[in-house]
Amino acid sequence: MYYDRFSRFLHIFLAIGISAQLIFSLVMTHPKPGRLGDKFYEIHEYLGLALLGILILHWLWAIIRKGNVPFTQLFPWLTPSRYRPIWEDGQRYASHMIRLRLPQSDLPSPLANAIQGLGLAAALLLGVTGMLIFLNAPPEGGRMTGWLHDVKEVHEAFGGLMWVYLCAHAAMGFLHQFAGHGSIRDMFFFWKKSSNS
Repeated sequence: MYYDRFSRFLHIFLAIGISAQLIFSLVMTHPKPGRLGDKFYEIHEYLGLALLGILILHWLWAIIRKGNVPFTQLFPWLTPSRYRPIWEDGQRYASHMIRLRLPQSDLPSPLANAIQGLGLAAALLLGVTGMLIFLNAPPEGGRMTGWLHDVKEVHEAFGGLMWVYLCAHAAMGFLHQFAGHGSIRDMFFFWKKSSNS
């Protein structure tokens, strides 16, 4: 599968940044009434804001770029006519996986692209909720109440989902790489042309 160089460049930043964010979330000290967050919490805040900017850039690039992975494949959920290709692609993957194989194709995978779109949407939601917490959190680690507490709950819930997505996404990348599709090499060596291009 071919992705343009700028998409691969953005992917590297997102892969490293989101992985770091998830790791920082395990070791950081959250602010509480009478206690400020630690340095890891501060890094988590500012790195989150930077990642939000990269995510917005990624979504804008997905809308305007020319290539074989259009925006409508990353986010097909508002167009019911696009559900059928996702279902058929899922059946194709299932039939190959029963035989312990992965399908190879130079065409975009509607299923894989839709799942990637969901991951990007979840990351965007994490970024937006994190920004809202950053801008509205009470001083001196005060307790979050009302709508801000709800935003914090959504942020934490989607953080858990992002762990699941990241592990599954990386596992599928390695499976495709070991199957000889060159997925990881093509995605992370952004300075080279894709082997499929």
